[in-house]
Amino acid sequence: MKTTDLHQEALNRARAGDTQAALDHFAAYLERHPDNGHAWNDAGSVLYAQGRIDEAVRYFRRAAELTHRPPKAFGNLAMAYVATGQPHRAVQWTETLHREGLLDATLIRQCAQAFCAQNDLASAMDVLCRGCAVLSDAAVLETQMETLRDRRAKIAFFVGGDGDTFLKDIIAYARRRYPVRIFDGKTTADVHELMRWSDVSWFEWATNLAAEASKMPKVCRTIVRLHRYEAYECYPSQIRWDAVDTLITVGNSYVVKAMNDRVGDIAAKTSVVRIPNGVDLEAIPFTPRQAGKNLAFVGNLRMVKNPMLLLYCMAALKAVDPEYRLFIAGRMEDPLLGQYVEHAIRSLGLNENIIYDGFQSDIPGWLADKHIIVSTSVIESQGMGILEAMACGLKPAIHHFPGADETFGTQWLFSTPDDFCRLICRTDYDSESYRAFVERRYALSQQLLRINELLVTFEKYPWTPQLSVGAKRLSRLSALAV
Repeated sequence: MKTTDLHQEALNRARAGDTQAALDHFAAYLERHPDNGHAWNDAGSVLYAQGRIDEAVRYFRRAAELTHRPPKAFGNLAMAYVATGQPHRAVQWTETLHREGLLDATLIRQCAQAFCAQNDLASAMDVLCRGCAVLSDAAVLETQMETLRDRRAKIAFFVGGDGDTFLKDIIAYARRRYPVRIFDGKTTADVHELMRWSDVSWFEWATNLAAEASKMPKVCRTIVRLHRYEAYECYPSQIRWDAVDTLITVGNSYVVKAMNDRVGDIAAKTSVVRIPNGVDLEAIPFTPRQAGKNLAFVGNLRMVKNPMLLLYCMAALKAVDPEYRLFIAGRMEDPLLGQYVEHAIRSLGLNENIIYDGFQSDIPGWLADKHIIVSTSVIESQGMGILEAMACGLKPAIHHFPGADETFGTQWLFSTPDDFCRLICRTDYDSESYRAFVERRYALSQQLLRINELLVTFEKYPWTPQLSVGAKRLSRLSALAV
């Protein structure tokens, strides 16, 4: 029989139910045509129908590796992996299937069910979320997610008086995956009641609310997230850190140093992990731009923002090139500081060079005609305004505050007004690289994944009175993983 007929004859035998003869013909054909992905896939389908799943996996995998293969080989391989209890391998092919237009809700559901059978609820939820994000017919997946969510660790968020500005994206992310409640009580008893409901209680800001909770009888895992200013206040010394499972910092090592000055070696009392705030790049439009002379300063004017240095930098820049202008977006919080700024602008002759635009609700829109984002802060936890402006495409010029090099590197830092002028007037300008820096280091999606890893660890190792001694050790292991 001609080799070109062997493949067709194998298919005919398979349709007739003579599977062994079909496999014999496939073997003969593939011996002579080992690069025919269609034949490997067809032979794998016959093996799969016979229940010889492990062998089918090898055939489907071989088909998927070849240049000439049917796209359905990817789906067959994924389904075979699910059938052999390897949903993690099946998930690896979902992106390829999506590109080929072959991904469907059935495969996603089966992957999730296989993960649930292994008690891996986190992976089950992850694959369902991915499916919902890319499939148009995701209603059945949403139903499955709702059922699964009820089985997962319960997360409670406690927001202090400083608000949920940096927490909104985290809460939205968590709501998709876990049962979530937000504290809206008023009393200490209300705090403890919600903690008893939760498996993990998250305290945003290391302030009085976290301090009160840390002194209550332990009933759950506890996370405290520190931003910056709290480390320099009295609050850290009021928190019982041995009752906290993990301290999340968003800032640099100087913030942790300030904590150590307050409470001693904080890492000896609780697990400390650094997870920066994430920049939502999907919400920030990128506009490629060329070098220009419009500078931007974003932030309420207060002492920590160091507007005095800002003014002297602009005076030095005016002496180099009077065409540069600085636009300020933000409120004037301190009347005394406001008087000083107005006086300095007049005395330095900067009336034409500094434009105060006040509070802006649409910062990306306000930045549309700006070229450089300037920061003169004496300290920042992270500098979200700088990062968001860089994501828009602006070049940064950042005063070298303690830890600035940890967050931004050194190429955009200045220490003196002369340094500032040299940085501003440099000819290098690359909008794409500023955006890419933020994408690489501070994309919201990356930071949410790291937070989820921590929550998943606590889900796997929930707090119980019997594990109270070992609880800290487990949280430290999670910190290393994150």
